[in-house]
Amino acid sequence: MVEDDSPAAVLLPRSRKAREDAADESEEGQAAEEEVSFVVAARRKAFWRKPVVRTVLVMLMLLATVGLALQVAFQERAHIVAKDARTRPWLAALCGPLHCEIAPQRQIADVVIDSSSFNKARGDSYQLTLAMKSKANIPLAMPAVELTLTDAQDQPVLRRVLLPGDMGAPVELPARGEWSTAVSVIVTTGGARVAGYRLLAFYP
Repeated sequence: MVEDDSPAAVLLPRSRKAREDAADESEEGQAAEEEVSFVVAARRKAFWRKPVVRTVLVMLMLLATVGLALQVAFQERAHIVAKDARTRPWLAALCGPLHCEIAPQRQIADVVIDSSSFNKARGDSYQLTLAMKSKANIPLAMPAVELTLTDAQDQPVLRRVLLPGDMGAPVELPARGEWSTAVSVIVTTGGARVAGYRLLAFYP
C-alpha cells in the first residue's frame, strides 16, 4: 500500500477532525447552557416561594389597595357624603392634611324653579319671589339665579345675578326638598320699560 504524504492528504484528515471537535464542543456548550438555565429558573422559583418575599408582596398589595381606596374617596368625597352623612367625619379627617373641602353635589339638571313672580313695589324697587325644588335623592348645592328683565319686544334690558348669599339661601337644597324666598331688587333701566322677566338657575 502506498501512502500519500502530499500536503492535501495531510490537511484533509486534520480539517475533518477539527470540525468534529468543534461540533463536540458546541454540543457540550449547549448542554451547559441548558443546565445553567434550569438552575437559574429553579433559584428564581425558590426565591418567590420564600415566606419573607410572599409577606412583602402581600403587604405591597394591601398598601396599593388602600391607596386606591383613599384616592377614590378623595375624588368622590362630595358624592359619598351626600349618599351617607355618617362618612363626613372620616372624609373631613382625610381632607385635613390635604387642605380640601367637602362641597355639596352640583347637579343643576335636578334643580327647577317651581314658581316665581316679579312685582313693582315702590319707586325703583321690585319684589322677586321664587320657589326652587330639587328632584335629586341627595342634597344639592344651592345654585345662583340670573334675573333678566325684558322690554315689550322681549329684549333684555337688565341682567342681575343673585348669589345664594344675596337671597339668604342655605348652602344646600335638601333631597327632594323645596325652598322659597322673597328678595327686594332695585332696578334702574335708564328709562326703558320693563315688560317681563326670565329666571335661570345656574352654578357660578
